[in-house]
This record gives sequence, structure tokens and C-alpha cells, in this order.
Amino acid sequence: MQSKSVLILANRQSAGLVFPLLEDLQTAALVSPVAGTGNHAHWILGHLVFSEGRYIEMMKGGDNPSQTLQEKFGGGSQPDPSAVDYPSYEELLSQLHSLHAQFMTWLEGVSEEELDQPIAGIPPQFELYFGTWRHMFLMRAMHWMNHRGQLADCRRAAGRPPLMV
Repeated sequence: MQSKSVLILANRQSAGLVFPLLEDLQTAALVSPVAGTGNHAHWILGHLVFSEGRYIEMMKGGDNPSQTLQEKFGGGSQPDPSAVDYPSYEELLSQLHSLHAQFMTWLEGVSEEELDQPIAGIPPQFELYFGTWRHMFLMRAMHWMNHRGQLADCRRAAGRPPLMV
């Protein structure tokens, strides 16, 4: 399968659609899409940073460089409405920008053949999503877009108009 150019486009576009919402929500980082519940921007941002580290861990082996965020932002965590003990929004946003740049450099530097490398230790029911590097890069873009929808809802709950019509 030849899809590297589509993966580059998908990852670039997803970041291009998510970063403006994250940047806009710095002043409303704890507004939930539904009063008292739901993922607020600060949690989504930390979750994306944690997930980027998890992708690195699964694809390259070794440790998750964002492992310290597991308890607050990993799978099964729940947003803290007051963001007690969260790293600062600005710090997380800087980390996400840096991780995204690293991912794009990495993706642009791999060959089509390297994209078909299997990822070890993936449970059988998740191979379709995370079975190869190609799958992982696609899921990364889709994951960002899933949370983009939540960020758009946070903006609406904060009384802000859509950024795109």
C-alpha cells in the first residue's frame, strides 16, 4: 500500500485544525462541553501529550516520554474540573507542538516499506488500529480529530463562535 503522502497530509491537517482551538481555549481551559462533565481543554491537551508519548513507546520501544502524565491524562483517567496538580496549560501546549514537529519529521523520513513494520505487543482486537506504523500514524490523526470535536464543543460552551463555518 502506498499511503505515506496521505498520512503526512492527514497528520498535518489534523494538527492544523486542533492547534487553533487549543490556543484559543487557553483562556477557557476548564470549560466543559456539558456543565459539570465532559473533557475540558486542559484535560484534552494533557491527554494528547500523553498519547503522543504512548505512540512513541509502541512504535519505537522503550519508555513513554510522557509517562508522568498517565495518572491525570492516560486511559481511564477523568478530567479534574479544577485541574489540580495538572502541568500548566502553556507547558503542555509547548510539549504538544514539539512532539507534533518530531512526529512530522519522523513520518516524512520513513519509507513506504518502513510504514509496514509491525508493532509488537498489540492485542489481537487492536491490530486494525495499531498493527503497523502505517496504522498508528493514521490513528494518530484520527485521534486528534476526535478530540477536535470535543474542543469545538468546549468553545461553544464558553460562548465562543465557531472558528470555521
